Amino acid sequence: MLKTLLPILAILFSLNLVAQNGTDGYTYSLKVTTTKRTPDVGRDVVFVEKSTYERIALKTDNQGSLTHTFTYGNWLGSIGEMRNCIKIDATYNGNGSQSFTYNPENYELQNKIVPDRRSVNFTRVNQGRLSPTEQPTAKESIITIKLLDQKRKVYPGVDVALVNFDSGIIYESRTNSSGAAMFKVPVGQEFDVDVDGVESLRRIRVAQVPMNSQLTLLYQPREFKENQEDRFIVQSVTPEMQPSSSHAKVKIKVRGGSKGGINEDVYVRMLKSNAVYKAKTNDQGEVLMMLPIRQKYFIDFTYQRGADQIDLSDVKGIAQQTVSVLYTPDPRMQNIENFIPRLESLIDYDVQNFIDKQYPEPTNDNIDFYLNWGNKFNKKSKEALLEIGLKVKSKMDRKVKTPLNIALVIDKSGSMMGEDRIDQLKKSLIAFIQQLNHDDIVSVVVFNSQATVAIPAQPLGDKKKFIDIIHAIQADGGTVIYDGLEKGFQEVAKNKSKGYVDRVLLLSDGYGSREVEEVISMAKGHIKNGTELSTIGVGTNYNQALLSQLASAGGGMLHFAGTSANIHEAFQAELQSILYPFAEKAVLEVRYNDQIVYRQLYGYTNEEVSSGKMKVDIPHLFPGLNQMALAKFDLINPTPKIVNEKVVVTLSYLDPVSGKTVKKEKSIQPEWTDATGELDMTIEKEHKKVLAVAVANQSLKVMSEAFHSGDRTKAEQVMNDAIKQINQLLPNAKSEDILILIDRLEGYADAFERLRLGRTY
Repeated sequence: MLKTLLPILAILFSLNLVAQNGTDGYTYSLKVTTTKRTPDVGRDVVFVEKSTYERIALKTDNQGSLTHTFTYGNWLGSIGEMRNCIKIDATYNGNGSQSFTYNPENYELQNKIVPDRRSVNFTRVNQGRLSPTEQPTAKESIITIKLLDQKRKVYPGVDVALVNFDSGIIYESRTNSSGAAMFKVPVGQEFDVDVDGVESLRRIRVAQVPMNSQLTLLYQPREFKENQEDRFIVQSVTPEMQPSSSHAKVKIKVRGGSKGGINEDVYVRMLKSNAVYKAKTNDQGEVLMMLPIRQKYFIDFTYQRGADQIDLSDVKGIAQQTVSVLYTPDPRMQNIENFIPRLESLIDYDVQNFIDKQYPEPTNDNIDFYLNWGNKFNKKSKEALLEIGLKVKSKMDRKVKTPLNIALVIDKSGSMMGEDRIDQLKKSLIAFIQQLNHDDIVSVVVFNSQATVAIPAQPLGDKKKFIDIIHAIQADGGTVIYDGLEKGFQEVAKNKSKGYVDRVLLLSDGYGSREVEEVISMAKGHIKNGTELSTIGVGTNYNQALLSQLASAGGGMLHFAGTSANIHEAFQAELQSILYPFAEKAVLEVRYNDQIVYRQLYGYTNEEVSSGKMKVDIPHLFPGLNQMALAKFDLINPTPKIVNEKVVVTLSYLDPVSGKTVKKEKSIQPEWTDATGELDMTIEKEHKKVLAVAVANQSLKVMSEAFHSGDRTKAEQVMNDAIKQINQLLPNAKSEDILILIDRLEGYADAFERLRLGRTY
């Protein structure tokens, strides 16, 4: 039996838009049906205005319908759990209608965050020779992808692929004379559909039961041409050309810069990709590009990165878009000496943000640590790695009874669109809100080019209201961190009381238009009145100078969220540290001997070394903490007797409840092998990642010192060597956090190359 695969999204049956002069507002009509095509009665429908965050909650009637007139603004609408599936522009009068099938499971699938393909080591399977009579097997289905244009014309010879991120397999085929490409794939799997080299045009889920299925996709061939010139994609696009089914036609209007936007180089950078499109504006300050749909982009200029963003991730079908962007040259990029950080402003990447390994939950205590040699010893061994894993129990019954008065101050500037930060941020905020009590007082402030109190300070009460508004946060615009932070303090001040924990939590990359000193001075004025401040630095290049000083002055924690996935961990660590005070003044101590001699520690900083002993402070211990450190040792003429030489590790801390100091101690002995091969200390991928971060940290310091002492050649060489070392440690597909780290190193290497060759961008 042949079954047609429906597009995996909420099915849009109709959209009618008619402008009407003289009417008062924009009247919108909605009809919602179930997957059984019956009216979806009493379905919650929520609209949130994108700039004011006004919320309107409605329900469908007994026909599954509703009508509402909007008198201003741009609104995002959610139907139940199908978030932001409706977009309404009520800045003009008129009316419009839409029909949806309520299918949140499929809607979520279609809008799933797509992994960075550079992080997956794919295997390619050619299925171009499948027979038209091919049949399903017990564990495999036959999927046929058919390409038709709007006039039902077929297109043979077009490359089509099904991409499975879980298995790391790309199934490749090509359309036949009937415009169909066939695939035999495992049942119950999810696939992204690539067409004509354009990635993730559609996402499908194959049924658990083997069958023949067919999916018909709209295909409109490209009229434009493009070439790879140096590192850039250059296109030939004329105004009369029409967009294709895979590429949206995007007009970019540029203002600003030294030439008023005229004759400026424009670079459009695809996220999660190495693709960069380049063009030059005409005498109207405009440029035309054809950009692959289902992707997100940043707009860069010669002296400005991330000037604006283009979001084509939810585009389906034939699309055109116009974007107006202001070019504001960044002095740091105009003057490369300001772009290369000085030693005192460098960020040391926190190894813990790169660790995936999870240690067992403690069974006999609230905290435990684990020791493991990264290698066996032999007579040729010269070095060794000792893994020290630290784990605090995830759930405790020590929760403080004091309610919270907390302001969440959120950066929603354009840079937050990168690496899926805004999507992960919203999930993290919602998870954070879900764990609070109904009597906790919460406010939400968002800022980009201006700061807005999205939710004024109020008892949490109905969490649904908070969740609806958080879902509507969109990334765009610049960064006014000063205004956002000040509004956050003002919201907390409305309910300051001795009966509450008063705290502001700021999440940002930390860059804005005001000087660091101004922001810190303003914050200190509020902090001295008893409000605490914690900060979460986002991205691999956040403003550590500002955020660390703010957290230090505010008596809170500085968290580093190097990737979007780390944002949830940072929020969780902050909440746990407030609600479940566990330990203070924690110290890790390692004692060794004259045959196993300590050299270096990866994972924690500022260790103190004395004769036969190393110790380091661990700033915060909180429920759920999971951390890894690697201690590197030199081995002095090892023999089989070295197995008798112990390394002793001690963890001590102050219990804030009992007021007593607690001490835990473990020892580990080496394991000898008669193998005479050279040691491979970095077999475990987690160890390789730790060493890669260490290489990056050390190389950035050497680069900074060399550059600012005038040795540009050495600075460039150090960056190139660091990239090479990390690629040697992790030669195949790299995790997204390591890819982001390498991107930063390559940014500096590129800057040095531009200096040397006199290039821009």
